[in-house]
Amino acid sequence: GGMSALVVEGSGGKLRLPDTELYMGNAPTAMRFMTTAVNLIEEPGTLVMTGDRQTKQFAPITDLVETLKASNCSIDYLEKTGALPLRVQTTGNGWKGGPLSLTASVSSQFVSSIMMSAPYAKNEVTLKLSSKPIVSKHYIDITLEVMKLFGVNVIRNSDDTFTIPQKSYVNPSVVRVEGDAAAAAYHLAAAAVTGGTVTVENIGTASLQADSRFCSLLAKMGCDVKQTETTTTITGPLPPVQKAAAAQAAAAVKVDGDDDAAGGGSGGGSSRRESAGGTPELSAIAQPIDMGGMAESFMTLAAVAALANGTTTITNVENQRHKHCNRLEVVASELRAVGVECKETKDGLIIEGNPRLRSRAVIEATRINTHSDGRVAMSFAVLGCAVPGIRIEGKRCVDASYPTFWNHLSTIEANLRPVVESQSIKIPQNEASVWIVGMRGVGKSILGKQVAKAIGRQFIDLDNIFEIRHGIKIREFVLKHSWREFRTREYNLFKEFCGTHSRGYVIACGAGLVETPLAMELLKRLPLVVQLNRHIDDIKKTLTRDSTRPALLKDGKYAWDMKAIWDSRKDRYHAASSYEFSIIRGDTNWGKILEDFTRFLLTITMNPVGRARTFEKYVHNDLKVAKLVGGTFFLSLTFPSMREAIPNMQDLVAGNSAIELRVDLWKSWEFDFIQEQIALFRRHCCLPIVYTIRTVGQCGKFPNDEKKLFRLYDLGIRLGCEFIDMEHHWSRAARNRLLSHRRHAKIIASAHFKNSNGGTEADLENTFRACAHGGRADVVKVVTTAFCLEDAIRLVHVAKNVKLKGNPPKIILAMGAVGQISRVFNEFLTPVTHALMPGVAAPGQLSIAEIMTARNMLSIRAPLIREMLIIGRGITMSLAPLLFNTAFKYLHLEHKAKIFDTEEIMGAGAGAAGEGAGKAAGA
Repeated sequence: GGMSALVVEGSGGKLRLPDTELYMGNAPTAMRFMTTAVNLIEEPGTLVMTGDRQTKQFAPITDLVETLKASNCSIDYLEKTGALPLRVQTTGNGWKGGPLSLTASVSSQFVSSIMMSAPYAKNEVTLKLSSKPIVSKHYIDITLEVMKLFGVNVIRNSDDTFTIPQKSYVNPSVVRVEGDAAAAAYHLAAAAVTGGTVTVENIGTASLQADSRFCSLLAKMGCDVKQTETTTTITGPLPPVQKAAAAQAAAAVKVDGDDDAAGGGSGGGSSRRESAGGTPELSAIAQPIDMGGMAESFMTLAAVAALANGTTTITNVENQRHKHCNRLEVVASELRAVGVECKETKDGLIIEGNPRLRSRAVIEATRINTHSDGRVAMSFAVLGCAVPGIRIEGKRCVDASYPTFWNHLSTIEANLRPVVESQSIKIPQNEASVWIVGMRGVGKSILGKQVAKAIGRQFIDLDNIFEIRHGIKIREFVLKHSWREFRTREYNLFKEFCGTHSRGYVIACGAGLVETPLAMELLKRLPLVVQLNRHIDDIKKTLTRDSTRPALLKDGKYAWDMKAIWDSRKDRYHAASSYEFSIIRGDTNWGKILEDFTRFLLTITMNPVGRARTFEKYVHNDLKVAKLVGGTFFLSLTFPSMREAIPNMQDLVAGNSAIELRVDLWKSWEFDFIQEQIALFRRHCCLPIVYTIRTVGQCGKFPNDEKKLFRLYDLGIRLGCEFIDMEHHWSRAARNRLLSHRRHAKIIASAHFKNSNGGTEADLENTFRACAHGGRADVVKVVTTAFCLEDAIRLVHVAKNVKLKGNPPKIILAMGAVGQISRVFNEFLTPVTHALMPGVAAPGQLSIAEIMTARNMLSIRAPLIREMLIIGRGITMSLAPLLFNTAFKYLHLEHKAKIFDTEEIMGAGAGAAGEGAGKAAGA
């Protein structure tokens, strides 16, 4: 198997400066011990100590660092005060030592860190612990015993003052390392909740660890406990559902864990599952339980308490808020998600046991968010031994402290089906539920219900579900309990629905859900979260008319400053959502708003009837349609704002398949302005958007700033634009990130040669291939500058013959008067202008009428001319031909429609037309 021994050659306290930074990974204990030890180095220089994200965020170190700095150690925080990474400047003189004062109310590891390095300080260290209470004092006692074993006798002057002599450690001939009692507790607890028997070796009455007394708590809860100096055996009360099968319990199975115990994480040696027996019932301990002496095991006790009859109160573990995560908050939250009533107190938990969880109905597994904390994972694994449908996310977080945990637990409890690592299931965007977030009064419920019906989905309002389940309005619930309790239960409901309603719904979330950090984490992982955005003044008008809101006072005035609430939540809504739909300021036409919102959702859910999909199906993939209309066009709008385009919008967009919004030509590039412009456009035009920001270097107006440019690209996707024109010359990393996070959007990869013809044919071919991005781009666009007719013809020739992976459609243009012939030849989405525009978007740009005229004259890309017959009886005076022919002329097509009046109409379709009606048929 693996390594069975670790040999360490001591240096007698003579440490050297490392060549690289010290990376502590997810090991905060080792990090704290090393923080003092590195100051012993007697070489001048600098070292950096860091760790993984979890350790940097949740492993406080302030008190230790401040004490060391008071002893002339040079230590600086490189990022966040009180956390890794640290920079230590060594002077070459070692650690001064001397009298020290240390706050030990957060972690006893600070004390152990100083004590273990103190024998090698330049001056004798006297350490006074200045805080009350001193947490986890038993670990300090263990440190003193270990130091004594290695030849250093620490003098305890008083309960809070210690003198550590200057002396070198001496290796003893034999060292017996106990198993980790806190890790062993998981297996003992597994026996308690399953009604089985587990024997743990290397942990018994002779153990120095306070957590070895965990078994005494299990005894009070109804377990049978037997101990020797080196073993502990637990037999749990038999669960009611297993009583009938008690006689068939499995024989003992032994797992040897001594080696792992020596390495610091075996769970305490061997474990054995025997025949089930035990006392009748698992019961809560009536009195509050002070877990201050074994705080590492409070979560394990919480898992057992969740299945015990009665109320369990855990106290004196406030320091657990400052570990890998806020363990009190996380355990309370995850227990509630499973179905256990659990309340946080300042220094502990109050848990209402629910034995019925053993037989709960499971629609979809409850995902436990471990926050990369191994003890959270192992504690809920205990619960998973008895409760069906528990899924532990990121189970490998146990590797830092107990890498063989899952193997050992599986050996003890063979029926471990509920305890499995979560496999991240990626739900296709067209199937994923749409979660709507936003301020109250923005219209989440009104629009959500109607749009769900329009796109064929079921609507759920989580606030409504909350009120149904609790039998009380939210306003009354908040007044009766508190906002904090409401937020807790609101999150649990949201988390439940994330698991059970992840596909095919439209779900409106509470306005303040983003106030809960755990809810924010979940929202960020959902595929489709839409922020519904409305101007705060419009929201205020709505709220002052609604007396059901919790914060509304009796006099009709809103109790809270809505502007302040919006300012505090704005960034949270943005971070929690992947899309944003903005309602035009002052707009109260809810019918039109619903139409806009419906088209928006059809687009981002990639619905087959959405705008982009309709366009793709009937234009991009249907050559027959392309031949009938002579290719497709998009109008390049060059107005500085949409309001200037709105009066003539119908005439401007006629004949186009999409509209290019030239954001770089707008009078502002602020996010709010861009949102407003796109909302205005959607109100007056239902064609797909080609979202373009042309930089100065690519013939546009936007600054050559990659970071700002790609932020606005992301905004275009967020606002639901169908096409994003991405300039291909920016960094590979930026382009790859956009291509990987395009969501619903189609990417047009474009290259523009401002003062160049693009080079030789080989150069142009390379440009096309670069824009294709190995088949990842949806459309390839190459624009050159033509100095002669040959430049334009060469571009057309290369575009026709170059082979690209994925065969994406191409847009080719040669700017300038002599390059206009390229626009006549281009077939797919030719950019066009219009006489009503303030100017052209590029030199040589033509209108649809000009291009169609040229194509007809030169018979280039000219559409097939069709004759349409209006067939029927008695339809000589029908206006149908006039309507059709007017439309053809408006779209610059040469098709003709005429009457075909006949008494002989064959076919059900024609017959159904009836007297005075007609049927159109292409001839």
